[in-house]
Amino acid sequence: MTDYGRDLEFGYFLTPTADDPARLVAAAQQLDKLGFELLGVQDHPYQGSFLDTWTLLSVIAARTSRLRVFPDVASLPLRPPAVLAKSAATLDLLSGGRVELGLGAGAFWDAIAAMGGPRRSPGEAIDALREAIDVVRLMWSDQRAARSAGKTYSLGGVHPGPRPAHDIGIWLGVYKPKGLALVGSTADGWLPTMGYLDPGNAMSEAHARIDEAADAAGRDPATIRRIYNLDGQAPAAHLVPLLTELAIEYGMDGFVFGGRGTRDELTRLAAEVVPAVREAVRAERAR
Repeated sequence: MTDYGRDLEFGYFLTPTADDPARLVAAAQQLDKLGFELLGVQDHPYQGSFLDTWTLLSVIAARTSRLRVFPDVASLPLRPPAVLAKSAATLDLLSGGRVELGLGAGAFWDAIAAMGGPRRSPGEAIDALREAIDVVRLMWSDQRAARSAGKTYSLGGVHPGPRPAHDIGIWLGVYKPKGLALVGSTADGWLPTMGYLDPGNAMSEAHARIDEAADAAGRDPATIRRIYNLDGQAPAAHLVPLLTELAIEYGMDGFVFGGRGTRDELTRLAAEVVPAVREAVRAERAR
């Protein structure tokens, strides 16, 4: 059993289709009113039918008051980390501290290359992700002149700033051993997705790799957030026991639902699923 004892958080995952932008903003506003904590937006800049993720997150942050917004996850090869850090800090200041930063090493390399981005091997992608985290944190620091001598990303004495309104979490959407070790040693959270990683031995092994790397780095594994993207369209009778098991047996403390994003669906999740999971997890922990 792996329960890190953290408070649960719930959110929703919007697909940034460009056919009806007003519907996306309206869904975010409903999520805000219903009390959800998180709103993620996938980032595929090469997808012609998608809005730009960062611009959409900015509009959503301006039209809501409580939701914390984040790219789920940012496509690092197409978003230079120094500029991404400045964008995140700016939106965090404008929104009153409501931004987190999901980062991915990259995927769909043909599409990335078609948009002018690099094509990286798995090893190169993880090395670049590690360097990017260093760059982002330096850009949020109070150093007078930030320097970083990475192979892929470097800083040559840039003046950092502005600092974000709060300590923005860097959450990694990774699955392989080197990426999981990077979560444990360096990042603030882990952001896997159902379908790429399902409950079972592989999930337990992934947590163990994160925890081992955290211990080796002198970090408490329980300080690392574990947020899970999953389909929210199943009935409550299925979702409540599943999420309870994910929290108590598999260490997840955040759940970001995906689905159609309709008013009825969001209302059902808020009324039937979220409170029932909170109560079930509370009861299990009380044992």
